[in-house]
Order: sequence, then structure tokens, then C-alpha cells
Amino acid sequence: MRRLGVEMIVRMALLAAAIWAGWSATPNGGAALDRARLRPAFAEDFDRAPDFWHAEKNPKGRWKTNYWFGVQPTRAEKGWEPRTLVPNGELEYYGDPAEGMSAFEWQPGVLTIAARPNPFRADPITNHLPYLSGMISSERSFHFTYGYVEARVAFPSGKGIWPAFWLLPVPAVKQGKQQQPGPLEIDIFESIGEPGKLYFTYFPDLPNNQKKGDGMPWQSGTDLSQFHTYGMMVTPKELVWYFDDRVVRRAPNRDYHQPLYMILNLAIGGTWPGAPTADQKWPARMKIDWVRGYRVAGQ
Repeated sequence: MRRLGVEMIVRMALLAAAIWAGWSATPNGGAALDRARLRPAFAEDFDRAPDFWHAEKNPKGRWKTNYWFGVQPTRAEKGWEPRTLVPNGELEYYGDPAEGMSAFEWQPGVLTIAARPNPFRADPITNHLPYLSGMISSERSFHFTYGYVEARVAFPSGKGIWPAFWLLPVPAVKQGKQQQPGPLEIDIFESIGEPGKLYFTYFPDLPNNQKKGDGMPWQSGTDLSQFHTYGMMVTPKELVWYFDDRVVRRAPNRDYHQPLYMILNLAIGGTWPGAPTADQKWPARMKIDWVRGYRVAGQ
């Protein structure tokens, strides 16, 4: 009886901590999103073919397919570097549709990132990375300081399969070059192939560009290969993560007071998730139904 009493006290303490942090043990246990306060600022329903940005061919395009850093022209020497994340040990090359190396599939209403073994691996443009995949970012088309963003996404599981929806600060530009914006990053969700499991993470602004995330693993108890809505509220005081319009995590906002933009990607491999197994089924498909951004009344 005494042991049972101790266990009960521990459970109650854990539950109290979970409630204080803004999440619960059930996928729909948190507070509901108040949509009455949201004012539309950005909407992508993929009813038309995706509008991919290209510096020369489509400079007004909505979605960029590589990261902000490094050499931007795809065919330039080291042009592959902003099409993967070397520090993470990732194994994918994010293909450039303008170069005929697209990992995207589109049908009206859904954009799919279809990762697979790299059919262009012999081409130096890919740095011979073993997998071809895709990413989209709103770096050139939409950013916000305070507000709410969301996406309706379905994705595969499997070791080494690493889908994510995240936010980065808009880099400052000095003498025509984009500058390192520091260690700041908000991961609205990440998955590393574990069925039903998600990670909600933010990175504080630490000295000397130290990259150390404050992450929260969470078991959703549901099938993530089906569509779910993933959202993020950024206010002057708080960061709030949502899953299917319910709060799953809260954290104080000490560092995020600058414009942010969205990224959705399907990474493959890396030091965190490990490499895919030999029996992984390809293509591994991440489906994006829509992406939206809002201003919030009263902010």
C-alpha cells in the first residue's frame, strides 16, 4: 500500500507537470485553438501546380527548394550544399525541379514529396548522395513575426525517414550576402520514423551560436500516415504547438521576435534517425494537403 501511494503521488506530479507544460497524454486533451482570432495572411491549397522559385526562371515563385545558405545556383561548384544538411549527416539531395531532378508529385489539392534512391547519383551536381528528396520553404514569399501557421500533412514511417515542418529566422543581408541568423529554430513537428511519435522542439539563442534544442517527444496514439493538422502559435510571450487544433506544448518566448519563414521537408538518414533499412519501401511519400499562415487579432 505504501508503494502504491508513492506511485500515485509520482503519477499525479507528472500529470500536473504535463498540464502546466500545455500537453496531455491524449492527442485531443489540450485546449482548443481559437480560430475566431485568426486573420488569413497566406494560403496554399495546391489546387494549381506548385510555383517553384528560381533566381532566373521564376524569381517571383512561391516555394524555394533549397536552403538560404551557401552557393545558390544548382549547377555551380558546391551548389549541392544548400540542398542537404551536412552537419546532420543527412543522406538526401533535395532536387531542383528546374534541373529535371524533381522529387515532387502533384495532383490538384495535394503536393507530395516522394523520396527514393537517387537516380541521378552519378551526376556530381548531387554530390553523389544516395537519396533524392524534396523540400519547400516560404523564404522568398511569406514570413511573420507573431501569428499562427499550420499545415495538413501525412507522412510515412520507417527507420531513417525524417519528415519535418519548421520555422527559421529570415537572414539579414549585408553587402548582398545573407548572414547566419544564429541558432534559432522552431520545429513545429519532426518524426524519425517511429509510428505515432512526434517531437516538438525549439532552440534558444545561446552564446557563440551553440545549437542546443529544448525538445519534447510525444506519442500521438494515432496513425500519422493519415492527414493531421500541425500548427504553431508565436506570440510576444509564448510559443504554442498544436496537433489537430489542440495544444500539445507551451514554452515561454524569450528569443523569437523577428520574422520567421516556413519549411516542409522529407530528410533521409542522419546521425539522429540513422540510415534507412534495406527493406524500406520506396518511394517514401510525404503528402501536403495545404499550408496556411495567419495574423492574430489582438497581437
